[in-house]
Amino acid sequence: MNNLPLIKSLVEKLANNLHVPVSCKIRIFPDLKDTLAYAKMLEEAGCALLAVHGRTRDEKDGKKFRADWDAIREVRHAVKIPVLANGNIRHMDDVRSCLMHTEAEGVLSAESLLENPALFAGFCTAEWKDESGSSYKRCRFDQADLADEYLKMCEQYPVPWRMVRSHVHKMLGEWFRIQPQVREELNSQSKLTFEWLHEMVDKLRNLNGRIPLYAKAGDDSKNGKNGL
Repeated sequence: MNNLPLIKSLVEKLANNLHVPVSCKIRIFPDLKDTLAYAKMLEEAGCALLAVHGRTRDEKDGKKFRADWDAIREVRHAVKIPVLANGNIRHMDDVRSCLMHTEAEGVLSAESLLENPALFAGFCTAEWKDESGSSYKRCRFDQADLADEYLKMCEQYPVPWRMVRSHVHKMLGEWFRIQPQVREELNSQSKLTFEWLHEMVDKLRNLNGRIPLYAKAGDDSKNGKNGL
C-alpha cells in the first residue's frame, strides 16, 4: 500500500498475460478518498474482481476493530467490477446484514470460518448464538465432527502438517480451553499421524461431552447426522 505504482504494474502484468481473470484483495486506507483511488487504479489495471477488507493495515484485531462496511459500500459504487466484502462475518445473520449494507456481490470470512467451517451452511458457535438476536437450537454435530471430516479430507488431499495442526487448533480452540492438557499433548507431538489426531478428537469428546453448533430454530434440514 506504500507503493501503488508497483501494485498497478503487477496487476497489469498478470491481466495482460494470464488466460484467467485476476482478482485482488485490499485493506482500506484511513482516508476514504485514498481507498477509492486504490480500487479504481486496480480496476483500470485489469482486476476483474475486488475483495475489500474493511479495516486498515493497523487494525489487526477483528474483535477490537469493527470493519467499515460504509467504506466497502463506497468502493462498490465507485467501480464497475464485482466487489466482495470482508470483515465482521461471524454467522449467516452477519452475511445478510453485510450484503444489504454494502450491496456487495458476496462476502468473505477468515477467522470465524477457520473456527467454524460450517458458517456458510448456516451454523454458528455458542459464542455468536446469543449475539445474533435470532432463535437458534442445538445441532446433533459439533466442531469435533467438523475436525473429523477435515482430517479425512486431508488424508484424501494431502496438505502440509503445519497447516493441519493450525487448522485443528482453530476448530477445537474452545474445547482446548476447557481441556488444556489435550492441547499440550498436541503441541508436544513432533510428528503427527491421522490416527493420532482422530484419537485426540475422540478423547476431547469423552472428556467434554459436547460443545454443539447451533442452527436457526425450525430449520430441520440442518439438524440431521448428515446435515453438512
